[in-house]
Amino acid sequence: MPNTSPDGYLAPDAYGVQNHMCVIPCGGLSENSVIKWSKEQLQYYVSYIVNGAPIDRLFNGFIFNGIQMRENAFIHPLYVGFGKPSRKRDWQLWIETLFAPDANLNALYEVAEGRKLDVWVSIPYPHTFQRDFGEVRDDDLDFSDLDDRIRAVRWWLDHFLKKWREETRLHDRLTFRGFVWQREAIDANDQDLVRKVTQLVQRREQLSMWLPNYGSNGVIDWKDYGFDLAILNSNYYGNTSYDYTWINNTCAFARHYNTGIQINFGKGLIYNDTHQLDYFNLGLPDKNNYMTGSMLVYQFPNQSLDEIYKERFIDYVRLYTFIKGLYQRVDYPGIAY
Repeated sequence: MPNTSPDGYLAPDAYGVQNHMCVIPCGGLSENSVIKWSKEQLQYYVSYIVNGAPIDRLFNGFIFNGIQMRENAFIHPLYVGFGKPSRKRDWQLWIETLFAPDANLNALYEVAEGRKLDVWVSIPYPHTFQRDFGEVRDDDLDFSDLDDRIRAVRWWLDHFLKKWREETRLHDRLTFRGFVWQREAIDANDQDLVRKVTQLVQRREQLSMWLPNYGSNGVIDWKDYGFDLAILNSNYYGNTSYDYTWINNTCAFARHYNTGIQINFGKGLIYNDTHQLDYFNLGLPDKNNYMTGSMLVYQFPNQSLDEIYKERFIDYVRLYTFIKGLYQRVDYPGIAY
């Protein structure tokens, strides 16, 4: 099975993965951030809902991204400046939270009736600021040491996979595909770590995914780091200095370096009311042709799909038509292309 599409993107069916994946953030800084997602919330991601009833499928893959399990302690490196880097207990809580009763993986199982969904999970980031991670196999780990960072990740991978194997009920409706590297750039301090981590994942017969920013460190060499899939964020949000042309630039890069494309539909100061339309419009065949020609990951920063369904139903419908390959261009006042 070829893993590159005719256009050069990462193919929609690369590695047998189900396309149209969405990120489910667990924790965060906003007041409405969610750590344990319920089946009532996840149903809007799994199914296309009209008048309160599911009438078709929506997303096929779910990326659970651990940000924060305890107050003031952050797993995701982007948030560490707002508190403290995570310790061993936070990494354990991430596994416990993923398998919590009536939440996250168990909730996804409940709403996946009649179909099989792909699941991905983020690897906790061993932040170099953490000098007192906790004890792993009789040793106190210090993340200023590369070997200790690798040992912590190896320990966590094995604990997660052991728990997954034990939860046999979930296997009927959920397929675990692999792990996601959280940091959006790879600097000199992480190069050896990332290569070792992707080797650890490969030896456990899982896939490695990376969700980098367009232009960030390491993107050109993503295959050399051992990732199986890289899906690019264009950094376009609507209310920043980066205009819609960043989507076009990202697509040119993605076609050359065989990556997929991320689609942002966010809420907040940096997002305008039409940025999601730009992502949909510019993915059409006469533009960048990623609607059906590329592997896609969708992010919904600072909001959830049940909110979009209730507050912006027409955009929920447009999202559905895009996922199904049926979307048609939508113009808006001031559109520049």
